[in-house]
Amino acid sequence: MKRLLLLLLVLVPAVRAQQIPLVLGGVLETGTGTLPDGSSGAGIVRITPFVGVWMQSFGYLRIGYGLWDHEQTDSTGHKLEIRQRDLNVQLGVALGGPDRPYVIAGYTRARNLTSLGDADWNEWGLGLGNRFQVSPYAAFVTEIEYRWVGEHFDLLHERDVKGTRLQLSAGIAVYVY
Repeated sequence: MKRLLLLLLVLVPAVRAQQIPLVLGGVLETGTGTLPDGSSGAGIVRITPFVGVWMQSFGYLRIGYGLWDHEQTDSTGHKLEIRQRDLNVQLGVALGGPDRPYVIAGYTRARNLTSLGDADWNEWGLGLGNRFQVSPYAAFVTEIEYRWVGEHFDLLHERDVKGTRLQLSAGIAVYVY
């Protein structure tokens, strides 16, 4: 986390000096397929606030860090608090102009922290997205990605988890010039 803050302290002034639009925002990620708890179905995957740069007609690079704490019940009926932490890096490449869709390539390092133990895994994604300008300073963001969920062991349900999901994301980005 300290490295991320240091990187932001160095990048923000450099981006500002070059007049590259810095964006702040967040997306709600929902999906169907393999979910982070190892279940298969549809549900909210995570909420990810992000910071990045968006260059018109070229694309964007953004870094997000999601925090999500929730409770689940294990097979014996005991409630267990799960702290989910996700570091997300995403690259979008524009397909022909500022108001056109863009291709997405994403990587997420996910981690579930519990009193039973921790689980870490990687997720890779490929998809399409689009943004809809609502003002010169803000846009709605919609994305659809096919995600590959790396193999990990879910201590709560005592099973190996690996699979894929179709992920839909919706959010907002605010341009900070």
